[in-house]
Amino acid sequence: MERRYIQFFVVSLAIVVATQALQAWLFPRPPAPPVAKAGAENAPAAAAAAAPPAATMAARTVDDAEETPAVESAQAPRTRRTLGSLDPAASRMLVTLTSRGAAVERIELADDRFHDQDDRSGYLGHLALERVAEGCRIGVVGPSTPAALAGLVAGDTIVKVADRAASEPLAVADILRRTKPGDRVAIEFVRDGATKVVEAQLARRPLEVVRPEFRTDPVIDADGARHDPLSFRFALESRDGRRRPESGDEIPGHELADADWEVVDGADPSAVRFRRALPGGLTVEKEYRLAAPAAGAPGDGYGLELVVELRAAGSDAAVVYTLDGPTGLPTEGWWYTQRVARDWGSLAVRDVAVRFVGNQSAIISGLKIADGNLDFPASTIGDAAPLSFAGVDALYFAAALIPARDGAGVPALAEVKPLRVGDVPPAARKKLVNVTARLVSRDLVVPAGGGVTHRYGIFAGPKRPDLLAAYGAAGAGLDDLVYYGWFGWVARPMIAILHAFHSVIGNYGIAILLLTVVVRAAMFPVSRKQAISSQKMQALQPEMKAINEKYKDDAVKKTQATQELWKKHDYNPMGGCLLVFLQIPIFMGLYRSLATDVELRQAPLFSTAIRWCSNLAAPDMLWDWSKFLPSMLSAPEGWLGPFLNVFPLFTIGLFLWQQKLMMPPAMDEQQRVQQQVMNYMMWFMALMFFKVPSGLCLYFIASSLWGIAERLWLPKTLPAGPGGVRVVDAASEPVVGAAATAAREKRQARKRR
Repeated sequence: MERRYIQFFVVSLAIVVATQALQAWLFPRPPAPPVAKAGAENAPAAAAAAAPPAATMAARTVDDAEETPAVESAQAPRTRRTLGSLDPAASRMLVTLTSRGAAVERIELADDRFHDQDDRSGYLGHLALERVAEGCRIGVVGPSTPAALAGLVAGDTIVKVADRAASEPLAVADILRRTKPGDRVAIEFVRDGATKVVEAQLARRPLEVVRPEFRTDPVIDADGARHDPLSFRFALESRDGRRRPESGDEIPGHELADADWEVVDGADPSAVRFRRALPGGLTVEKEYRLAAPAAGAPGDGYGLELVVELRAAGSDAAVVYTLDGPTGLPTEGWWYTQRVARDWGSLAVRDVAVRFVGNQSAIISGLKIADGNLDFPASTIGDAAPLSFAGVDALYFAAALIPARDGAGVPALAEVKPLRVGDVPPAARKKLVNVTARLVSRDLVVPAGGGVTHRYGIFAGPKRPDLLAAYGAAGAGLDDLVYYGWFGWVARPMIAILHAFHSVIGNYGIAILLLTVVVRAAMFPVSRKQAISSQKMQALQPEMKAINEKYKDDAVKKTQATQELWKKHDYNPMGGCLLVFLQIPIFMGLYRSLATDVELRQAPLFSTAIRWCSNLAAPDMLWDWSKFLPSMLSAPEGWLGPFLNVFPLFTIGLFLWQQKLMMPPAMDEQQRVQQQVMNYMMWFMALMFFKVPSGLCLYFIASSLWGIAERLWLPKTLPAGPGGVRVVDAASEPVVGAAATAAREKRQARKRR
């Protein structure tokens, strides 16, 4: 029997290994993309320096070295503007706008709690560097970024960084990639013909909720910039009967999505306006404005206002326009978390979220969008159920377009479409597909000499229920994007308890330990009965073995005698399972809490200065072993992932110890083999646990130690009571002592002999 079990596991393991090897052979990982043509002589070194570590995302933000076109565009020079600041006291976010498509290029959160989890290098700021003869000219400097605090401004030309030549943007990126937050670097630059030197103190890279996205197979746009299309792009679906081509290109002569718009500078620093004139006297304008704060509103700071205006000069214009939503949301956690869908389907890292008034949010899986396998390629927006919002839902963050619901400028919308942005990643990483939502207007008539104005809100921020509830239509806000699955009834109170402990202690690691104490104390009566049940089983083992030998050829009598023995001594064989069944919802609730609650994201066990266990919502990541193990094991999508995690191993070790304490001795060879199989299964469970959040492992470690302490602390037996039956405590719960006494007498007899 033991040989058969071993053969079964060996064959199963061989099948899984062969499947992984076949997949790696049929779907090899694509090579790294080429660097920009400019400076090709430095391509190998620059590409090596730019390569992200194994745990980072396959889709990531475009840094200064990659966002600059390699070839000069024939259009007007690219112009960028900013709204907000990286100073948490002044703003919640820093928004970078670009004249290309009058789009949002990136939104960085200013809150100190939200930093990039993967990039730990020093951050100077997104400068939109462009190579010129002297060095690299700065295109934009965001307020309160380290570059701005050092005195750099747009138009300066950087010559050297840390005494190294800044010959091109890739060189600057390479220098900064070798630094860490807190470092001070000297920057030599030219301004108005004079050379100056300043010292900048680098910061930690803030989290970008919206960003240009570089991926393995980048979309190369018209001007050569290597990133997926940007956010909140505007285009015409039709103009006076002329429709957009089926290919997705724009109407000839009416290019808006990727063309450079004119920046209309005004006196209001909280707004940026773009304008684009089209043939036939039609003019389109887009204005972005930081949302005005409302007293006491929990959503203050994470919103923008977008106003779209169409004006006709010569004659009426019949138009239908499209407005795309956000793109490039964070993909953090893609290799170790699984998102839960309401419809039992599989979700990607980022999915399209749409909600109509009177309904709950509909989540359209990015995987279905990537495959083109949508049940509803477009959803009609009716008057009875107007659109509350449409956007993209990620693990901890969301971004959405919110049509105005009242007042002037309420958009007249016909439908909303989920949309894939850029190429589909390779098969193993298809869940990283970039998606967005496209709003399509109804048929509009822009009167000659007049115009049409539509207002939208934009949310881009963390998924906190109270914050999300402030955005969207009344009763149909973004708050239901926080979904815990079936065990939400457990997850919500556990989160509330964790937050309460954290508000007092200030450390979520200690809060999880205190939560464990609360849970185990509440379950103490059940766990105590389980331990006593295990003791009874161990005491009954000799008598059960005698029954098995006596009735080995009569299964009916053996079962009857066993049940009579259990009944006589008040033993319930299912008593030990009750604790397991009670633990399941707690396990799932805590798992969903840690994997969903943004407050636990980047919550360290000790300190953020220590990389190990610096995020309780992720594996502890002690050591990057991706360079030493085959990719089928150490790739982010592999069995184990790119890091050695010690918490899962410690957790399984405690499980084995606890199992050994609770498991009665085997009565025969078959039971011994079954117990060995259970031990083997623990190591398969280690594979399942290897990528779970370290906070969950911390809970199980503390819970197992509690259970082991209970088992060791609970008295084995006390002096015999009436009738020769031993009791364990004052509650007089019986444990059979006859068998244990007989066994002890046999041992004493052997010693005397």
